[in-house]
Formats: sequence, C-alpha cells, structure tokens
Amino acid sequence: MTDTKSPATPATSAPHEGLPASLHYIVEHLQDLRDLRPCQVRRIVMDANVQPTDLAPWGDFDHPVGDSYGRQLVYRGDHFEIMVMSWRPGDYSAIHDHGHTQWGAVQIFGPAEHATFRLEDGYISTLARWTVEVRDVVGVGHSLIHQMGNATKDTFFLTLHVYGTREDLDSITGDARIFDLENGSVQRVDGGVFYALPAAEVKSVEHGIAGDFPTRFRHMVELVRRLRRMDNRGVNNSGKELAAVIADTYSAQQHAQLLRCLETHTDGSDHQINSVYWRALGREVQEAAALQNELKGELRAADDFHKYADMYDKLIGKRCLDGFMAQYLRFFNAEYPVDLTGSSLISLGTGTALVEEFMIKELGIPYEQLYGIDISEAMVNVARRRIQADVGDVLQLDPSIRLWDIAFSGLNVFHYLDHERLEEAVQKTASIVRPGGWFIGDFITPDHIRWYPNVMYSEDRKIISLRTPKLIEHQGRVFQESEIINLNFEGETMEINYAGKHRRFLPPMHRIRMYFERAFGGQVDLYDAYSLDFIEDWADSCPSTRYVVIARKAL
Repeated sequence: MTDTKSPATPATSAPHEGLPASLHYIVEHLQDLRDLRPCQVRRIVMDANVQPTDLAPWGDFDHPVGDSYGRQLVYRGDHFEIMVMSWRPGDYSAIHDHGHTQWGAVQIFGPAEHATFRLEDGYISTLARWTVEVRDVVGVGHSLIHQMGNATKDTFFLTLHVYGTREDLDSITGDARIFDLENGSVQRVDGGVFYALPAAEVKSVEHGIAGDFPTRFRHMVELVRRLRRMDNRGVNNSGKELAAVIADTYSAQQHAQLLRCLETHTDGSDHQINSVYWRALGREVQEAAALQNELKGELRAADDFHKYADMYDKLIGKRCLDGFMAQYLRFFNAEYPVDLTGSSLISLGTGTALVEEFMIKELGIPYEQLYGIDISEAMVNVARRRIQADVGDVLQLDPSIRLWDIAFSGLNVFHYLDHERLEEAVQKTASIVRPGGWFIGDFITPDHIRWYPNVMYSEDRKIISLRTPKLIEHQGRVFQESEIINLNFEGETMEINYAGKHRRFLPPMHRIRMYFERAFGGQVDLYDAYSLDFIEDWADSCPSTRYVVIARKAL
C-alpha cells in the first residue's frame, strides 16, 4: 500500500526524533542495510515488539470516504519508508503491487483479510484469501501482488508497513500498479492504491489485463461497496456511475466465463480438481451474494430453502426423478403387492412435490389420496401448486389423525433430522402406516461424499449450484456438511442464492435397516437406488451410494 499524503504527525528524518522505541528499533536496524530479503525484514519487525499504541499517533480512521483506507507516513529514509494504515469496517485496498519496493514487511494488528494473486501472461488469478492472525507479520517482495481489507462489521485496526529498496529513492512505493479488472487495465499511481481513483490521480493506464471469474467478481464487489459509500456522501468524483457498475457486476453475461471456469477446474463427474481455486471461487461468490442481498435490502431467511425452492426442480428434482426415483417407484409398484391406484400415500419431506406429481400422473395415485408435509414453508408453497401439502414435522406425526397405506420419503430426507431422534422418526412413520402398509424411500450411504458433485447444472445450464462437501465427526457420529451457493442466469441479471450449510447424518446402512425392522416389525429390503440390485444385510455401501428402503408393516 502506498502513500503520498502528508501525515498527521510529521515524518522523521532522524531516528531519535519522536518515534516510539519499537519504531526506533526498526529504523536503526534498517539504516545501514540495503540488500535484504522479506524474511529478514519480517524478523526485524517481529523483534521490534511493536504495540498498537505505538502506532496510534498516525491513526487515521476518519480518512476521506474516497480513500479506501487511511494512510500516514511515519518515517522516510534514503532507501526505506515506514507507514501506518488505518482500517475501518469495510475498508479494502485495490489489488496492487508496491512499485519500486524490493523488500518489506507488514504487521497487522486486527483481523485483516489478506489475498494474494498470480499474474501470468496478462491474466490475474487468486492464489489465496484468508484472515490473518492478529499481530502476524507478512513479508513483502517486489513480485507480491495482494489485497488487504477489513471484512468485520465493527472492528477498527491499524497495520504497520515497512518498504525498502537497494538504492536511494524519493518514493519507495511510487509507480505502483493497481489492477483495474473492471476495465481490464493497469493503473500506475504514486499515491494510495484505492478503488475508483479520479483520473487526475492516475499517472498512466496500460490495457490488456484480465481476471479470472472469482478474481474479477470480488474486484467488482469491493468496487461497488466503495462507490456506494462515496455516493452516500456525495463525493463520487471517480467518473463511475454506481448503477452501471452494479449492472456490470451482476450481468448475466458473466455466465459464459463462469462455465469456462468450471469446465477448467472440474472433471467429467463435476468434481473439483483444484481445491485452492474452489475455495477462492466459493468465497468470492458468497461475498457477491451478500452484497446482492444488501442491495435489495434483504437478509437471508431463516429457511435455508428461501429462493432455493423456486429453482429446485430444474436443478435437483427433475434430475433425480429422471435419474433414479421414477425407476425405483415403478419397481416398487411392479414387484411388490401394492396397488397404487387404490392406495393413500403421505409424503414426508415433500419438497416441491415434483415426484409426487409424477406418482399422480404416471402411477395413478388419486390426487385426493396423496398428501405431503415439509418443514420448509418455501418448499410447501411450491408443492401446493401440485398436491395437497402443509408445513409439518415428521417427529410430530399423529396416528390418531389418519393411517396411510404408504409412507414415502424421497431425496434422503431422514438424514436431515436430528441424529438423536432418527430412530424415533422411523417409529413415528411406522405409527401412521396401517398394518400391512408400506414405506418406501431413498437414503445415502456413509461414503456418499465420493459421489457428491461440486457443481450441478439445470438442463440448460442456466442454473448452477456450487457445492463444497466435507465429512464432520461429532460425538462419535459422522455427518456430511455441504455448503451450497446457487447462481441463476435465466434473466438479464445473475441472481445468487447462498443456501447455507446443510448437514446430513450418515448412519451405517445396517442401522437404518435395524430401525425399520424394529419399527415396522415385518419385511425390510434394501436396493441400490440406480441399479436396483438387492443389497445383502452384511453390506456397508453400494455402488451408487444411494439406496432404497422398502419396509412392510406387520399385520
């Protein structure tokens, strides 16, 4: 980060004039050293034992809103500079390098977000983005391209910056490059590396730079945030119009670039092949989702399926219905002694009721004999376009209200229940099935993560779901937790829905079998959901990692 601004406390030309002992220590050790490596500067700064109070005289939290952060020069020597930067909540530097700097270090006295980038053949991509440990010291070399910011809502903090060269220079950080990914250019500046600089503060512009999807996306998000602050104060002299930048940021024209990004970083099974890139993509898209909600004056609903329900059929429902669910329902109807045309059926966790509509239209279950419940009101609102449905909880099922011929549960609903009450849920289900009646539903194996894709598409690829699954152990039990972000390109504006983290309990297959045997007291059969091969009672998994349970209640 660079600086030409006059400091509140004058810069010092002699190390003994007015500097705290810690900064005096740094000046003394650098005074006669020119050929340094970043690790050596980092060691000097760490040994100086700088305290935030030492930097307080140069704090500038009331910096102009057009400045992306506060910056003050503390000391200028012949071949090095010491500066203090001040970070209000939401302050971010642009992506930049450090001009003539050949070595240096930054000490961070707050929960700063720090990102590093690679520039290769005119193409810039994110190497990493992380929250720095408080008081950590980051080395700075001539080739470093990075970004720093304050992602907190209410924390103010300072950072100490030391930059140096081997030769005497008037401005160590002069001629710094700002990577303007909105316009595909590099701005050369001698001052602060800020977003939305007025043209008068840019020395020159070089074209021919491009950013990959997540890197440009985050650049645009932070540019929008800075412009909003400037517009709110009436001090936007950047020449940029906020509305136009927002439209560019969320334009559906980004669709083609995202598809290229995903094709490059996933395999034929839609699994990511670059975990570092995948983390960066997820983080930047999530930031864009948060900003989009803020622009609309929205907060994410407590119901994780808010908005997700509207795109669920195209993204998940139709794919699963066509892929395996229709097949196993037809198999059940053909191979077991049931007459669906004369049966009543309750669907537990009915979702959008796409599958239930199929059972009415294709398998002959009477509309008036099919009823669905789901804990998500958003899902129920969609389901009611197709079937009779209400908000309801499997754990609240009451046999005194009605008994059903068949209980159905699709898309591993039982795995989302409280793991300590899973067997109780199976018992509740059995209680509302009449003697001789049936349960049919699909479940997932404990190794389902080996199938679970990192990206899912609607048929026309206009809806894209980014998924980051991981296995979690809690109190001796295993869960699969999946963070889900959905992007919808069906209109002129890209709509982003952060659907949150969905945790599913992964009990062994034999335990699911045991729960149904205890609750139903009759025949329990398991099949691979795709091949419909019978699963023996000794099996721990199956090829597709999805299986179907068919249980009959004892007479």
